[in-house]
Amino acid sequence: MSNILVTGGSGFIGSHIIDALKEENHNVYNMDVVKPNDATNYVNINLNDTGSIINFLKENSIEYVYHIAAIANARRSIEDVVETMDVNVKGTASLLLACSEANIKKVILASTVWVYNAVDKDYNKTGEKIYLDESANIKPECGGHFYTTSKLVSEFLCQDFRSLKKLNFTILRYGIPYGPRMWKGLVLRSFTENALTQKPLNIVGDGSAKRRFVHIKDLARAHVMSLSEKADNQIFNLEGSSDTTIKELADLVSKYIPGTEINYITDETRKGELSVDNSEITNSKAKKILGWEPTISIEEGVEGYVNYFKKLSS
Repeated sequence: MSNILVTGGSGFIGSHIIDALKEENHNVYNMDVVKPNDATNYVNINLNDTGSIINFLKENSIEYVYHIAAIANARRSIEDVVETMDVNVKGTASLLLACSEANIKKVILASTVWVYNAVDKDYNKTGEKIYLDESANIKPECGGHFYTTSKLVSEFLCQDFRSLKKLNFTILRYGIPYGPRMWKGLVLRSFTENALTQKPLNIVGDGSAKRRFVHIKDLARAHVMSLSEKADNQIFNLEGSSDTTIKELADLVSKYIPGTEINYITDETRKGELSVDNSEITNSKAKKILGWEPTISIEEGVEGYVNYFKKLSS
């Protein structure tokens, strides 16, 4: 059993990580600005209050820290880039400094596969599918989004704290997470909510944009596995098991909620989001080193989420 701190533990992803860690009998604390319904081991400390974080870590003998707290809404990051950098970059620097001062064993950082927008794909002259792994070369000028940049800088900070302060890290690059407790900005939540209230599902573009959605239970399981020393100072992709287009996702929702209408729209605020045409982000490293791979199919996950949301709304 370890003493563990999860930042952003009141949110969608953080709350599931806490559940998974507690199932393994770890003693888990939740640091968040939002007080959860279950306030056990809850602490309200601002990410940029480095001194208070240091005191908390030392006083509670914290061994591992999961850094999940962030501005995760991509559109919000465009609307307020200063807030995004204050939380995602300055906040990460503050937390890493606190962890190094408190001699934490390791920080596990929530990152994103959006960083692969910053990989130069021009070398792919044949048009054949290319496979992107954790060693892909990042080019800052290719990022194209404030959210992507904030996560890249957070990753670079982890690397710097390892080389300069000997602080171990594990970086987890998420695919698109989904499942119970999703916030409204996520596509499956929006689709399901609209369908259940007889509103159309609005698809930006022609619906051909594809994602590899990863179920929150699979994602949380990977976080527990990342405590292993085998994950020290490593980066792992955590993608879903298969490509799903936005149209296919809408069709799945309409399958479980018959009579749902689907519309196609344009939205200028969606510029710069992840594009994976002619490429695939591979999980092979996570499978090889951690033994992790997704177990919940998109069909099973969508059906389960629709049923969950129906009960939540009744």
